[in-house]
Amino acid sequence: MKGIITIAGYGTRFLPASKAIPKEMIPIAGKPLIQYHVEGLVAAGITEIIVVVRDAGAIVQDHFSPDAQLQAHLRESGKLDLLEDVRRVDRMADIVLVRQREDLPYGNATPALAARNWLNPGEPFYYMFGDDIVMGDVEIPQQMLNTFEERQPAAVLAAQEVPDEETHLYGCIELKPGAEDEMMRIVEKPDPGTAPSNLVQIGHFIFTPEILDVLDNLETGKGGELWLTDAVDRLATVSSVVVHPIEGIWMAAGDPLRQLKACIEVSLRRDDMRDELTDYLRSLNERLGR
Repeated sequence: MKGIITIAGYGTRFLPASKAIPKEMIPIAGKPLIQYHVEGLVAAGITEIIVVVRDAGAIVQDHFSPDAQLQAHLRESGKLDLLEDVRRVDRMADIVLVRQREDLPYGNATPALAARNWLNPGEPFYYMFGDDIVMGDVEIPQQMLNTFEERQPAAVLAAQEVPDEETHLYGCIELKPGAEDEMMRIVEKPDPGTAPSNLVQIGHFIFTPEILDVLDNLETGKGGELWLTDAVDRLATVSSVVVHPIEGIWMAAGDPLRQLKACIEVSLRRDDMRDELTDYLRSLNERLGR
């Protein structure tokens, strides 16, 4: 199984920073967000990864490619721990960058079409958005693979429950009557109080090639974009789409405030950062009089 990471958006919520670099290269606790995604896929045994980009893909390629000059500097400086960290990034996966063609419609489903020629014919693939992070004891790709291997559906959809007041921000899942985990439809950003459930989709999926057939015949939706929600919704009318409630903490990192929250959350889980950051946050709270 190959993995697809989508970073073909414009990153408008991170402008002006995202004018020069993809927002997925902005660090979370010192590590680019996209590296967390690659590490999660690799932990599940997915080492062939397609990163779909629009522009500025060279910076992603450089991050995952050897840098002989940097390695020589670290070796000569005696910074062997950092040297090993850099080498580990270089060799963790086989990564290919695929540019999303301009003739394809804009949308979060389009990268699947852009990556089609690099997928193994007839085989399932992992598909993930690049602007969130999930923290758990078991990496989310492994959780998803376990469900897919057990059930063999047309798709597995990652999900998590959110409070009532947040359902209008997401695609809310309605399960089939009497089913514990099989999706009937998704209601995209329902009006407050009208959501079919508190279970919302997050940006991780496993698809069989059936989703590509759906996308071939799917018209663009809201805003003239090709929406993955619309494709999954249609797929559920003809095949089995299994919902996997994730075990872990899901944090969207697609805007500066949520990215900052993710930085804090991840940093508090690191032994080398936790104590000092905790002290700082407490002192900050005191200075603000709260």
